[in-house]
Amino acid sequence: MATVDILIPSYRGLAKEAQPPLYAMMRESNCYCGGHEPWRCPRGKHSIRLCPPLSDSSVVHWARNQIIAMGMYGPQPSDGRPPADYFFLMDDDMICDPHYLNRLLAYKLDVAVGICTIRRDPPVPNIRFWNTETERFDIPREWDWDAQRLIEIDGAGAAFMVVKRTVLERMGTAYLNCHFELSEDLRKTMTSHRELMAYWEQKARLRKERFAEAQENKDWGKMDCWWFQFLANIVDSQCGELGEDVSFCWKAKKLGFKIYADPQVLPGHLGAYSYSIRDYRERIEQEKAAGNAPVLKENRVALSVGV
Repeated sequence: MATVDILIPSYRGLAKEAQPPLYAMMRESNCYCGGHEPWRCPRGKHSIRLCPPLSDSSVVHWARNQIIAMGMYGPQPSDGRPPADYFFLMDDDMICDPHYLNRLLAYKLDVAVGICTIRRDPPVPNIRFWNTETERFDIPREWDWDAQRLIEIDGAGAAFMVVKRTVLERMGTAYLNCHFELSEDLRKTMTSHRELMAYWEQKARLRKERFAEAQENKDWGKMDCWWFQFLANIVDSQCGELGEDVSFCWKAKKLGFKIYADPQVLPGHLGAYSYSIRDYRERIEQEKAAGNAPVLKENRVALSVGV
């Protein structure tokens, strides 16, 4: 069916409690039929590879970018396995059910995520919707908890995310061409467009030369295309920085890709215990029962995240 690389950025190593669920999910998704290549499995299974976790940096998005570069451009298996069609991005402290990865892969989407929470109380969900009126990302207060259909969203954390290779390739090309920086400058400045174009064309030339040299030397560590980064000026009203995960989603959407969340893929996030949407749902339903729930607009939400 597909080749899938699992990429887990980690400074401490994969949490002990997260290891058995991850391996169970890999067994559930991987092809063990024999008689054919796993990536051509007629029974819907896949060729799953767990890439070695990287621990070069305690800065999460640096580590995530490096492990993506390794998956995209680093050494490949010697058994003839094609490069990964999909990358499964997971944090090192997530608790999953065995069928979660198969479920997200079955959609064959550009970006598909499970709905997680932060690892403290209250366990706020990690999915976001862009509010065009306030120019902010909103946290949904509630949704159809039991729905079997996907939710199209505008942003999400990358703790449990399946990304098609095409998305990373196009975003990498945009980085090498300074696409996002040029677009930002053209939006915000009164300077001559010709001068801006010349400046960013020069910067793009340097990026491409560095990338080509690293590619020739098989130095994948220098082929990082900053898929995940903090963005500080996506709109004129922005104050502060946009987190690296939502920034990734912002760029993906700008390139024309869509992002979906599965309301039945609910990984736990290890903290004092394994926090999940189930805890968040219980809290919201208790507030509603007590008459404390705010009035929702379009089933979206009352709490905004400043960007």
